[in-house]
Amino acid sequence: MLHKISLVIIWVLLSASVAYAQSIAPDPVQYTVIPEQPGPGEQVTIEVDGVGQFLGNSTITWQQDGKIIEAAGNSPTFRFTTGGVGSVTRIHLKIDSPTQGLITHDFVFNPSVVNMIWEADTYTPTLYKGKSLYTAGSPLKVVAYPTVYINGSVVPTSKLSFQWRHNDTPDPSSSGLGKNIFLFVGDQLQPEEDVSVTIYLGATIVAKGDMAIPASSPEVIFYPQDPLRGELLGSGFQGTAQLTQTETTFKAEPYFFSASAVRNSKLQYNWTLNDQETTGPDASRGVLTLRQTGSGAGAADLGVSIQNTLSSQFIQAANAGLHLIFGQSGSAFSSFFGL
Repeated sequence: MLHKISLVIIWVLLSASVAYAQSIAPDPVQYTVIPEQPGPGEQVTIEVDGVGQFLGNSTITWQQDGKIIEAAGNSPTFRFTTGGVGSVTRIHLKIDSPTQGLITHDFVFNPSVVNMIWEADTYTPTLYKGKSLYTAGSPLKVVAYPTVYINGSVVPTSKLSFQWRHNDTPDPSSSGLGKNIFLFVGDQLQPEEDVSVTIYLGATIVAKGDMAIPASSPEVIFYPQDPLRGELLGSGFQGTAQLTQTETTFKAEPYFFSASAVRNSKLQYNWTLNDQETTGPDASRGVLTLRQTGSGAGAADLGVSIQNTLSSQFIQAANAGLHLIFGQSGSAFSSFFGL
């Protein structure tokens, strides 16, 4: 089973607002933006609430990019749609109150994007073209690629501060200026890992992103191993194998176990043949050779289970079975032995 690289795209917003008061401070006014961080081409709702009843007697004017929006006149609610990535939308609010005087407020919306991808340090065979899936307890790397525009120019990653959170817990040691890579080890008791990042330019939040990384189960696949060509990774067995030679060597290939466990030989292999334990010289390395003795036709069931013996990754285990058919059709069954 092949898995392509997962890519998570989070739309974010640089939202800055500046309040101006010309005859009175704007303390009696509250502003709500929904959503707080809209993405490109997304509808935004701005709501104004006033302390007391003064808004009911006020004249409310909304401007978008310098143009008065007549349809929104005297309404405490304004809706608009943001532009594309890197565009700037400016909303100007004016409240003329008989009791509070003139109150103005400006909103600036500058949509940006953050691409977040994750990589798991789990084992796959050489030349495997799919994605290495995350299994509980394995190391993970998350990389954030922000695209933030200020004044029409892209802000370099080195100028942005990345504040990382893992399962809702801040990780200050991994956070800081230019730190767009987050490395951590997953919890083997959690079904997924939640990672979020808040990106600052100075003291201003310019981007936010979050992602959930599901924990998959390790797998094991049987491959034939040729004396001359080695492991034949293009010829994996599934369910049933028709054997044409009197001797066949099988490699039980582990997928998505922690790569460190594989490198340090922390995987334990247990083989069975017709539900009876069997072994061979290389069985502990995931290799078993079976040889047909006698003549005739028959069948046998081969099984293997793999266990990660590291205590922090003990939940990583997998098993597989293979029904072997050999010889010509008939009622006689030869025996197989692990060599």
